[in-house]
Amino acid sequence: MTINFIPNDPNAQDDMPERQQPARPDRPAGRANFNFEAHAPEGEFAFDQRDFLFWQSREAALAAVETWESYAGNLTSWANRSANPSRIDISLTFDDGEIVGPQRLNAFYDGRGVRFFDFDDGTTTTFSAASTDTVSHEVGHALLDSQRPELFGSSVPEVGAFHEAFGDITALLTALSDQATRIKLLAITPDLSKPNFVEANSEYLSAAIRKQFGDVNPSQPRHALNQFKWQLPSTLPVGAFTDPPERLSRESHNFSRVFSGAFYDTVRAVFTSGDADDEAALLTAARTCGRLLVEAVRQTPETARYFQAVGRAMVKVDDQLNDGAHRDAIGKAFADHAIMLGSAAMTAPTAALAGPAPKILKTKATIAPSTLSDLRQRIGAKPGARFAVRPLSMLGDDVAEAVHRREVPLGTIDRRLRGVIAYAAEPVLVGRSGSRAAVLGALPEPNRTEDEVGAFVETLLGNGRIALDTRPTRGAKKGAKKTLVAVKRRSNDLPTHVIRTVGGKKVLTRIRFLCGCCRG
Repeated sequence: MTINFIPNDPNAQDDMPERQQPARPDRPAGRANFNFEAHAPEGEFAFDQRDFLFWQSREAALAAVETWESYAGNLTSWANRSANPSRIDISLTFDDGEIVGPQRLNAFYDGRGVRFFDFDDGTTTTFSAASTDTVSHEVGHALLDSQRPELFGSSVPEVGAFHEAFGDITALLTALSDQATRIKLLAITPDLSKPNFVEANSEYLSAAIRKQFGDVNPSQPRHALNQFKWQLPSTLPVGAFTDPPERLSRESHNFSRVFSGAFYDTVRAVFTSGDADDEAALLTAARTCGRLLVEAVRQTPETARYFQAVGRAMVKVDDQLNDGAHRDAIGKAFADHAIMLGSAAMTAPTAALAGPAPKILKTKATIAPSTLSDLRQRIGAKPGARFAVRPLSMLGDDVAEAVHRREVPLGTIDRRLRGVIAYAAEPVLVGRSGSRAAVLGALPEPNRTEDEVGAFVETLLGNGRIALDTRPTRGAKKGAKKTLVAVKRRSNDLPTHVIRTVGGKKVLTRIRFLCGCCRG
């Protein structure tokens, strides 16, 4: 039996039309998988049938994971955010009672599953799960979460933007894993330099948003082929749903285009610098760059300048895996987007610390109490503040990462956030200089941490993403604690963050990543 499958996006079918193909086999035992809803046996269902939506989204989700495994290794579990980390949900037309009307031109990842929606505008029903672009983007969030779960709740603007870029890159690499897609793409643009259906993300949803809202920010697909230049997020505008698509802001989906652009240009450079220019060479280039990115992500500390840190790590990964064959390509691609690398600075000793060099084993790192005490003083942490310590192999340099979580009060940003804090990670790399402990690279600066968190929270507030109305959580038992839920100040606001009481403190907490197709 075969299924009808759209390998890219419903609105990209002039280039890559629906086709008939066998459904992918079930995931092997011992691998991460999905909770699928009840469905009919595979068959060639019409676009407007729910069984088409099932087989379409199943094929897209499995394609994304299989593509990931081709360059990142077998995926055995998702992030541990539910009772069974071996599976997450796929919801085809999610209904939580909260997301209604035009808000349903959306999709999100909430740690427990990837959620898709339907929206009927009176003449047409749009199904976000019908797009392989959209499905693979949301699965991309889940894949990144499986490797670096601490990034899910980060209050650093570049980390949130990187999460969105990673989703778009997952969609890009999923598309490039398909042979027919590569053949058609190279027929359109042999050197990948022209706008095309692969570097454009989720055209179908963007068209529905344009029909509903006009020329707003998500009414055009996010393009990985772009000329956006990095700027300090705090110097960019907060961003608004009504912004024209060409305006760069610090809103996560918007700002993500800077990193996506640098990655796409890296793929282009690796491909065009090779000896062959056929679809097989393009697949090799895509997998090469995918592996560089994933290995970099696995070891890059959470930092305010996360785009740069990941780019530097990609260079170091390339040095080890490919003898630096792509060093210049990576450096130029990132520099063209104003992200300057220079990876050696990451592990160069910059200051001696009290105490002996850390003890670093494969699964554990130990830093002497005297060293941690010295670090607290240097970064302005409270006496006795804890550090999360883990070993890192920075491709030839075994170091210890000590992460301090700084409490940043939010009441000065908005009076409605009085008494609320956000946690911000402040990583320090600790290695050796002779027999002594030493800081590697730069120390975190409290003022910069507070500035970054302030910019992030202002962006959330400006886009209606923090729930600010107190009433009992839906479905909570009588007497249960209250949770802040969304104030619908505008019909298309959706929260990504709520305020929850943790350890007696009111903490800004992420609940999901939205696709960015609608406000929120």
